[in-house]
Amino acid sequence: MRKTKSTPRALSPNEIEALRDDMKESSVWAKAELKRRRSAKNQKNSAHGTDDGIDNDHSSN
Repeated sequence: MRKTKSTPRALSPNEIEALRDDMKESSVWAKAELKRRRSAKNQKNSAHGTDDGIDNDHSSN
């Protein structure tokens, strides 16, 4: 097998725009997914009577 050196080609303006759009959609999805998971975790903790372990009613020394 013969190895050849190839250089990456530059993206066309249309490809760059498509990539940007895809990245924006992915970002929106990721933020929504994190919000959903955080909400599910908080609901689970509330149902089991657990919290973050921080006692806000008492001050430490």
